Amino acid sequence: MSFKLANRNLICKSLSELFFEEIINDALERDEQFYTLHLKNNLKYSFQAKESIWGHLIIDESTLKRNDEKPLLASSFFKETQFLTQMTDITLANFLEELKQTIYSDTHFFNKSPSVSELASKNSLEIESYLNGHPKLLLNKGRIGWNPTEMQQYSPEANSSFKLTRVAIKRDLITVSLSDTPLEKVAHCDLTEFEQKEIERKILEKDLNPHDYLIIPVHPWQWENKIKTFFLKEIEMNEILFLGEFGDLYKPHISLRTLSNQDNESQFDIKLPITILNTSCYRGISDKFVKTAVDLSDTFETILESDDLFKELNTKALKDCGAFSYVGQDYEDIQDAPYRYREMLGGYWRQSTKSKLKEGQKAIMTGALSYVDQSGKSFLNHLIETSSLNIDQWLTQYFNHIVIPLYHLQAKYGIGLVAHGQNTQIILENNRPIGLIVKDFQGDLRLNTDMPEFIKALFNHECLKVVDHLPPHYIVHDLLTGHFVSVLRFLSACLLKECAYPEENFYSTLAHVIEQYEKTHLKQSLIPSLNEETIQKVLLNKVRFSIGYQDQTLRPKPELGSPMKNPLRAKRKKYV
Repeated sequence: MSFKLANRNLICKSLSELFFEEIINDALERDEQFYTLHLKNNLKYSFQAKESIWGHLIIDESTLKRNDEKPLLASSFFKETQFLTQMTDITLANFLEELKQTIYSDTHFFNKSPSVSELASKNSLEIESYLNGHPKLLLNKGRIGWNPTEMQQYSPEANSSFKLTRVAIKRDLITVSLSDTPLEKVAHCDLTEFEQKEIERKILEKDLNPHDYLIIPVHPWQWENKIKTFFLKEIEMNEILFLGEFGDLYKPHISLRTLSNQDNESQFDIKLPITILNTSCYRGISDKFVKTAVDLSDTFETILESDDLFKELNTKALKDCGAFSYVGQDYEDIQDAPYRYREMLGGYWRQSTKSKLKEGQKAIMTGALSYVDQSGKSFLNHLIETSSLNIDQWLTQYFNHIVIPLYHLQAKYGIGLVAHGQNTQIILENNRPIGLIVKDFQGDLRLNTDMPEFIKALFNHECLKVVDHLPPHYIVHDLLTGHFVSVLRFLSACLLKECAYPEENFYSTLAHVIEQYEKTHLKQSLIPSLNEETIQKVLLNKVRFSIGYQDQTLRPKPELGSPMKNPLRAKRKKYV
């Protein structure tokens, strides 16, 4: 992608999301499909767009221009709109650093965008390397802490793979979570017998007992940039031993921290902390969830396997099979220390996507469906066209296999999963939706305060202490905001822009599928009706504008905007 195109695309995305978050609306003039943003000193940005059913702008990027004919620069745009975003100078300066990192990645690593037919031929991890990142957060590749060389080595769009650094850590220091399988078998799963003996030899050379240590992986960047300095005392006291690079090659997912085994795709994925600032927070591993990680995912899988509807709809979970964490001794007793200092050393071993698939099936993250190639064709529409189904039929299958299981979790069990585009995967067969895979329960899974005692009894006491409990009118947003606003609003916009398929048809089909589920399977719901007249709007970018970049004890929380009209109440339009 050229520098010019990267800037234009980011400005268009910003215009769309800033309109959705009600930040630029008072300065925006509309004349049918022509929009003009009026800024200071008679500066204007003009473009053609349609307003989506959700209230964001579907922009024709080729029409964007400035009235002074200066180049389109995203950095200039945010300086010019500072009076609207109300960022302080300090926040704006930090924001521009994150912006420059994002533009750099887009310019240098997105030089080749495959056609949707080429994308469809790739596996799920390869597909992730071509995606453009978080659709709602404006600066989705900020990665403050990485230099260009490190982006080339470790970013998903660079499409590179690498070995993990292995360290040995004293067993009595580390917090672990495991199932019936000994953690060593999980932690050593990608090490050859020769490598395990070589590691043992290195420990014996220090006159230490290998049985006193657990061998764990760390991200090579994290070792070099954080662990070597923050854990120097433990290293000098032989509580943490550096062993070197061992094991198979790994490749990062779009989430950066999760890595898949390139040499054996059926082997465990590994999720490791990388203490860089990206998409709103530092990408660490919270020790809060480690103790209960395996129990929580075991319980979740038990629910899926004991429910006839989940089995009928082919709903699966990627279980956490082991987890560990260690909080540096200098930080464990500082109660209000910024969260990033407690999240530097830890990890999860998780079942791989391939381990859940049958012959002829593939799975892709739901966020990948809104990918659009250089010819303007969406991945979603390509799948529809090659599935022998029409749009209505394909969407009906998607809603039945993806939305209904997420709704069923909330309505029957009181379990909310923040079902964004990365932790939900659609299982495809002949490019038709046939199932759902969910993953990543640490922090994304919450429980309804009104859930029945018999459901609560499924979780052990520690899980109940760790997992957030939210009232029904909040937890419903794990579906409404998590999936409808974060995934579906971009899919309906794709079909409107490419196929002139009315968004009203998209959501009336969804409403019909939900209604059929409620009639057939739902006697009493634990959450408010999805058919309320309005839906609360959750804002992400506005939070950054207001709180800035200072350290915080907890991760940032989103803000609320004006209620939106519920698209599920829309009436179907004639589609030609």
